[in-house]
Amino acid sequence: MGFLKKLGYGLLAVVAAVSLVVLLCAMNPNLTGKISEILYGEDGRSGLIGSNTSEEVTAGAPSGSTPADLGIPAGSGVDSTLIPYTPYNGTITTIPDNVLALNGYMPVTGTGLELTEAQAKATEGTIDKGSEGSDLEFDPVMYPYYAMLDSTCQALYKQIYANACDVVSSFAPCKSVNTDQVQYTFEAVFADHPELFYVQTAYTEKYTSDKKVVEIDLAYYTIANDLETARASFDAAATALEESARQYADDYSREKFVHDTLMQMVVYDASAPMDQSAYSALVNGRSVCAGYARAFQYIMQKLGIPTYYCAGTSGEDHAWNIVKLSDGYYNVDVTWDDTEPTSYDYFNKTDGDYAGTHVRKSLSVYLPACTGTQYRNLESSAPVSGTEGEEGTQTSVSDGELDHYDPYFDPYINNDPQTPLDYESEHPEAYPDVSGNSGSGSGNSTLPTSNAAAQLAIYGLKESDALTTLQSYYDDCRVQLVSCGMGDHRFYNVVPESLFKTIESEYGKGSYLNGYMNSALKTIGATNCNIVIQAERLGGGYYRIWHNVYVW
Repeated sequence: MGFLKKLGYGLLAVVAAVSLVVLLCAMNPNLTGKISEILYGEDGRSGLIGSNTSEEVTAGAPSGSTPADLGIPAGSGVDSTLIPYTPYNGTITTIPDNVLALNGYMPVTGTGLELTEAQAKATEGTIDKGSEGSDLEFDPVMYPYYAMLDSTCQALYKQIYANACDVVSSFAPCKSVNTDQVQYTFEAVFADHPELFYVQTAYTEKYTSDKKVVEIDLAYYTIANDLETARASFDAAATALEESARQYADDYSREKFVHDTLMQMVVYDASAPMDQSAYSALVNGRSVCAGYARAFQYIMQKLGIPTYYCAGTSGEDHAWNIVKLSDGYYNVDVTWDDTEPTSYDYFNKTDGDYAGTHVRKSLSVYLPACTGTQYRNLESSAPVSGTEGEEGTQTSVSDGELDHYDPYFDPYINNDPQTPLDYESEHPEAYPDVSGNSGSGSGNSTLPTSNAAAQLAIYGLKESDALTTLQSYYDDCRVQLVSCGMGDHRFYNVVPESLFKTIESEYGKGSYLNGYMNSALKTIGATNCNIVIQAERLGGGYYRIWHNVYVW
């Protein structure tokens, strides 16, 4: 009887309390909104009810392999019309020996200190929020990780980014967030912004017993102590690569140029300093997969080509990229292509191509599926067959004018692209001697270095116009041929004599087919091309190579 009496009094107390709350809400509508925010969050999704986060995971790296494992779905900014990524469910067993150790990505990790209630209040009273970055905007196509977050975490994302730009070490969160929210938000900032090359992948946090974070501490590389100098070096390297890429006419050609150039300028080095940073690749020239991927991402972003940093596993923690081209998304792993010899084995591939070697993890599972086909296998080294095979259809190319090649590319220029070469026995005006005067056809084309610029200026050219590597020559030919399209065309490029001899040999062997011709014709949609090569000796140790082509 006593128990029932107590229960009755308890129920009466609850009813009285509820009635009081209802009365207060009726008298003060603002109170209703505050209660709603506590229960459901400001966006209706992120409060105590329907929360996007789990309060049960300890500080630091979350235990789940994906955000969904922790109840963190993709934010409303993710394009739901895109094909979602489907993880490969098998084990990673097909990694070739030549790329087996080319990893080195370090996942973003947070370490923390749990505070007592008194310590938390003291901390909140002594630390400010720094810059909240509330006026910042991030395009979801260029910065997809931002779009994955709910409104609370997007506000925190802006704050972390703004304080990182200001090199602020410690600040209080601008929103009430827990350790999981900080983890994924910091990961999103890091993945979207390779320009923060001086920010390390680790951070620390102070939080209460219920995992509410009261302080976030960012970690910087020592290079941040002289950030102005470091940024000057970083910007100079990035701008040089960007400007070189802009000479190409289309996104694919620019992408290929950046991919190939990074393979030339970066050496894989597991002991490289700042190896998780784009700085290690672009400035120091030594990095691991993370540095390659972030350098590639940054240059492509500057070119306006959506390119994402993708994190996952390839037996070990690994990073690569996802690129958006006109027909869809592609996987690119510059690190694994930078082998001896270099390759395109991991360039512009589908998720199916990567099955068994690359599996996305964490927020990267929300990046779009890679299903593009138009730019897949364009750089394949498979022999020309004209039949459908595992690598796709290869274009049949005619080199019917090959008989016109002179063993040493006689420097006579024929102004009619469709008239066969007229090989004259003597053109003394085309063979200046070392003094720069017309000679007797001795073939000595080398002028003193001081005269090279003056000699090129006669033709309206500069030394900087010259291509200096076989790869840059192939890239330039491909871009110009694609720009020409179908029909009868003529284009040229300028090369030093040393490279000219290499090019001569490449044409003699027919290597130009895989060098640029096959991929260019596939992009154009052509099936044949006749080509006549002519060379003009400019003096100063340079040649102008004319390409007379008929494409159909």
